[in-house]
Amino acid sequence: MPVRWLDPSPVLRVERFNSFDEFRPNDVIGGMRSTPLDSSPISVSRSILALPDCLLVLQRSFARRMEGDLGANRGVGVVIPLAFHATMNGNAVGDSTIGVIRGRAPVDVVERHANTYLMLRFGSDMRNRGWADFESGIELFRLTPAKMLAIRSAILDMFCLASSCRELREFELLSGQLQETLIAGLDNALVEDSVKRALPGSFDRHRKLVEHLDELVAAVGEADLYSASLAQTLGVSVRTLQTAVQQVCGVSLHQHLRSKRMWSVRKLLVKGGPLLTVTAAAHANGFWHLSDFARCYGRAYGEMPSETLARVRGA
Repeated sequence: MPVRWLDPSPVLRVERFNSFDEFRPNDVIGGMRSTPLDSSPISVSRSILALPDCLLVLQRSFARRMEGDLGANRGVGVVIPLAFHATMNGNAVGDSTIGVIRGRAPVDVVERHANTYLMLRFGSDMRNRGWADFESGIELFRLTPAKMLAIRSAILDMFCLASSCRELREFELLSGQLQETLIAGLDNALVEDSVKRALPGSFDRHRKLVEHLDELVAAVGEADLYSASLAQTLGVSVRTLQTAVQQVCGVSLHQHLRSKRMWSVRKLLVKGGPLLTVTAAAHANGFWHLSDFARCYGRAYGEMPSETLARVRGA
């Protein structure tokens, strides 16, 4: 969906500018001075979405030169291109490159045509995940087409969901898992394979860590499973927890936690309460992308969630 087609909602703010005089910069990752490159009319669309620990700004820009300090005084800034070609400090940057910013960094950016990209700022420092552990400056990560497509698709799905939202409370219940999906996508896209690799002789230690993780998940419930808080409770870094789960279970931490939440949904459906719906069961366990949920459920259990519910009620 093009950015300009997104509609405002109780959780999504939409701004549109049709002239440079109207245009106001967004300082989510730093205040930049803009100078248009030509005199033709501009058309800027900007959608702003707040999640529990990050602010996302999806923008379609215009031909311009930007100068200033990019970044934030606290937290980490990220720029994710959807359709993007520009030069930054004299170097070409294409739409397969994600920029991660810590602290403030002076930049001179030239956009010779309209670009579409996501700017986001995390409130926490995001250290010990394997992709934002440097001290300050800008790190550029060039992604494979498959990884870039996956993270773009997740971003657009989030904004489409926010645009169609009519119940603030319902979105608040899902917002934590939306953020976790975004962070898991960045982990998958930005962490080098060498960082994920377990050290020789670490299997027993990692097996015990995964056992403690599963005990913790069983104690806190499956709905609110967030990698950073789980790692903190277990006294390890997120990167260590990710490596342990990958070595022991053969899947990512995000996939492991998702399977726990999926099993929780199935337990609800098998009970088959008279007022229960598949959507309600999915949302109660943090699944916000319902078609993706149904697809994964079908692969896991050999039947669609609606079939589980119908079968139980028929019996």
